[in-house]
Parts: sequence; C-alpha cells; structure tokens
Amino acid sequence: MKRKPLPKPQYYVVINQDGLVFSGMKHGKFEWDCDWNNAKPLESSSTQYLLRENKCELIKQEEIL
Repeated sequence: MKRKPLPKPQYYVVINQDGLVFSGMKHGKFEWDCDWNNAKPLESSSTQYLLRENKCELIKQEEIL
C-alpha cells in the first residue's frame, strides 16, 4: 500500500498595522522591515504569538510573489 504524500505546508507573510513585514527576531524582539523581499514566511501555526501581540494580518506567500 502506498502512502499518500503529505500536503505542502501553507506559508504566510505577517504584516503589521504600519504596512511593514515581519523579517525575524533580533535580541528577543520582533524585527519589521519595509522591504517585502526581506519578509520571513511562516506557517500558520508559527504566527499565533505575532498576531496576539500586534495588530497584524496574514497574506499567503504566493499572493505577494
């Protein structure tokens, strides 16, 4: 019996209320950047803390490429 391939995870870019994209963490603080090429794509499960702490929204990675 063949195994079904796992679905590819969906990645999102996190955008804050100022239109800046999440680009990672530095010294325990969120880093935001105006250059969308520096955005760090995350799986939905990895965005919970960002969304709770900041007024942010998610955009699918393929929508901005």
